[in-house]
Amino acid sequence: MKKQILLLTLFCQLVTFAQTFKGIVKNVETNQPISQITIISEDNTFFVTSNEKGEVVLPENILNQKLFINDYQYEVSEKVFSISENFTWELTPNSETLEEIVIYSDLTKFLEEIIDNSIKSFTRNTSLETYYRENYFENKAIASYAEGIVDFYIDKNTTQLLQLVKQSHVVDFAEVDDFNREVMSTPREVVAASMRFNVIRTLIKDKKKYEIYVTAKQVGDKTIHTCYISPKAKKKSRFLMKGYFTFDVEKKLIYETNYAFDEEKKKYNTTINLIFGKIKIDDKQFQSKYIIGENSYYPSFAKRTIEMITNSKLAKMENVKVHNQAYFYMLKTDVPTNKYSESEKLNGNTLYSRGSIYKTEFWKLPEIINLVE
Repeated sequence: MKKQILLLTLFCQLVTFAQTFKGIVKNVETNQPISQITIISEDNTFFVTSNEKGEVVLPENILNQKLFINDYQYEVSEKVFSISENFTWELTPNSETLEEIVIYSDLTKFLEEIIDNSIKSFTRNTSLETYYRENYFENKAIASYAEGIVDFYIDKNTTQLLQLVKQSHVVDFAEVDDFNREVMSTPREVVAASMRFNVIRTLIKDKKKYEIYVTAKQVGDKTIHTCYISPKAKKKSRFLMKGYFTFDVEKKLIYETNYAFDEEKKKYNTTINLIFGKIKIDDKQFQSKYIIGENSYYPSFAKRTIEMITNSKLAKMENVKVHNQAYFYMLKTDVPTNKYSESEKLNGNTLYSRGSIYKTEFWKLPEIINLVE
């Protein structure tokens, strides 16, 4: 009986793998792969975002359906696949004009309006099914990781951001320090950063530490605005950030965000003394991208990284380099039929705290394997 079950499981996995085909998205001018580019079905029920290598995996049930890519940096492109075979999807970069600085009477107020409208415009009462991953490294070697299928949901009445972990899978390669691993970003923190924009709001309002300016350029038929944020030259504070976010000024929606510690200011990131020992946070990075549809607005990808050095006699750690990474890719959208119960929510913890609880070996699916960094 056990042999029959094993054979059936293997057969099901083979069938699953046979029902997908793989491709790569490239820049037609440079022949380089393009990461974080989202392919969408015409009816907006299917989404897939390219990984760091520009790779995507498509299911066979998408055959003979119109798919399109509408990224502001490239010309809109459409395809219909009739057979399941490996493919290359080439994108032509939009022509660009030079950036010109735009002057506003109250720049901070204007940018807050962009942020507020982006938050308000996220599609509500629709759950975003995502593949969520947490990687924990010590001294450049992976020590453990957790992954899961996590739904995020904005309630249309309360505008509360909810989450539901449907499946999770944890793998440990070594014994790790719980505190260092818990510094990992939680799903709630990563999604909140991608859908609440609290960090960039704080940066643009801090006029004592930061300088900001906005540029505009013509990209294809769109006018793209970019807000650049950098610390003032004389500032010597800890954890000073540098980055940008791009937005559509007519729709008042953000296209992408990207910020991290300013390389030139990292020398001021002094050691923090805690009860159990000392930590020095070397870097924090965050990036996110968004899908702007006719009647929808979603985050398609977000990634947060924290790097630090830990010293603790209690934990027997000396100059241990810690690298925590968390990211998600949107897989699909759905309208939930039931409200999430408190017992189903992760309540601000990492996937590690939940452990391995799953119904299927989701991490073996080709489209999931493709997203692992």
